[in-house]
Amino acid sequence: MRWHTLGARLKRVPRRLLAIISPPVCWSCGAGAAPREPLCGRCDRALPWLGERQAGAPLDAQLDQLWTPLAFDGPARDLVHALKFRRAAGLAAAMAWHLLDGVPRDLLTPPTAIVPVPASSWRRRARGYDHAEELAAELGKASGRPVVAALRRGGVATSHQRGLGRAERLSGSGLSVSAEPRAVPRCVVLVDDVCTTGATLAACALALRAAGASSVSALVYTRAL
Repeated sequence: MRWHTLGARLKRVPRRLLAIISPPVCWSCGAGAAPREPLCGRCDRALPWLGERQAGAPLDAQLDQLWTPLAFDGPARDLVHALKFRRAAGLAAAMAWHLLDGVPRDLLTPPTAIVPVPASSWRRRARGYDHAEELAAELGKASGRPVVAALRRGGVATSHQRGLGRAERLSGSGLSVSAEPRAVPRCVVLVDDVCTTGATLAACALALRAAGASSVSALVYTRAL
């Protein structure tokens, strides 16, 4: 049987029956999980939530606010890796609700628009999607705020940002971010999956402010501590 024919038939299989044929598993430990839940109960309880003070602490003066609900560790790190490297784009919905947990009320109020931190073009092609765009789209649905892809990432060096040392990241080496002035909202909340030094967020904020944004904050799923 051809794969596209099998896929078409599976789409017609009732959801409950499909769960029996291929039961949901935890993206962290591989144990059984409840339908539509990305983690089993044990791993869900092990999520490394940050306290409000840590989650809201600014990393760079370019940002008005920064909210990171989880540490880049344990099950949260596994979800990030699955979204980025295992083609699990469907995890973005659950991760968006994690992002909203305890978020400051004024961070997603009108006229704020959500802007995803852009991936390099070659990473987008390799994955088949932009993980931050998936996260931003689900956050937009959950919060009711518009999503605007106002940033672009260019230059060959951007693909090497992951392998740079801390000093190089902080200096902005390997980053080339631009914004389209006609597309930039006045109030922006940047969305991404991991914050390490804050260099990427700072570069994005600088580009947005240069293009006319008056307020730039960030919602990032995890922070490397």
